[in-house]
Amino acid sequence: MRREELLSRMGMRLPMRKQVRVIISSDAANEADDQYAIVHQLLTPLFDVRGIIAAHFESKAPGTETTMEKSWQELCKLMQAIDIDDVPALRGCTAPLKDAHDTPSSEGVDFLIAEALRDDPRPLYVTAQGALTDVAAALRRCPEIGEKLTVVFIGGQPYPAGGVEFNLMQDVEAGRVLMASGAAVWQIPVHVYGTMEVTMAELAARVRPCGRVGRYLYDEMEAYNLDNDDAPGLRKGENWCLGDSPVVGALLQCGWRGNFHAETAPLIADDMRYLPNPGGKEIRVYDSVDVRFILEDMYAKLRLCCDTEK
Repeated sequence: MRREELLSRMGMRLPMRKQVRVIISSDAANEADDQYAIVHQLLTPLFDVRGIIAAHFESKAPGTETTMEKSWQELCKLMQAIDIDDVPALRGCTAPLKDAHDTPSSEGVDFLIAEALRDDPRPLYVTAQGALTDVAAALRRCPEIGEKLTVVFIGGQPYPAGGVEFNLMQDVEAGRVLMASGAAVWQIPVHVYGTMEVTMAELAARVRPCGRVGRYLYDEMEAYNLDNDDAPGLRKGENWCLGDSPVVGALLQCGWRGNFHAETAPLIADDMRYLPNPGGKEIRVYDSVDVRFILEDMYAKLRLCCDTEK
């Protein structure tokens, strides 16, 4: 069905003149939390989700497909589960940028450039839930789009030191490109996105009953829990961090909450430390997110849109 038809089940009147455009970039096959953030964005009426780009990630199991291809296949399964057929899933770059001059292309790169250049007065946000490769490649290929978009990036260590962090280490060069570009940056570091903890019991009670997509989300998390004993995010096997979901809070919450501060965009060392960058642009760095606000909004939208027994 069309996304608009699914959203109509909420039965709410909203000021759609305040709608923003969103492109999601996700390493959806890497773990099991990306799917929750993607579904939440799809179920948010004030987000016009233009497309979802499959991102590559560090391969955790041998396979013939690239990790990007695995992410794309997972996106296709997720869109079937939520029964939305008018939001495109796009293949992204298959590997990190090779060097300071690499400008790879992909469906995702081309789509991002075209959307940024499209004549539309609504703000454009890219929610980057993994490697920054496609965002950086688009900015290199068409630098003028920088002034037309805001990148909400889940990744990086706290300031001022920086350091090794999973999403940033997927493509450190892409992180450098983003920080040096004309794009606005809202960065949500690991100590902030790491606060989005839930238990399996909470997901079983609040997500699993919500139709086909709720069952899919829960089953994916349960399977990952059972199959990955060494996954650091699973702690003792009964909880998980929905670490990508803060992108929704960043776009929905009021800007006067005081939960972020300004930093000068750093230079990024090979070991991901932040180095001084005099004259660098100002970026937004989050100090906290409202976990209750984000989770309760997701649960409510799942129930309103997807729970056929409500």
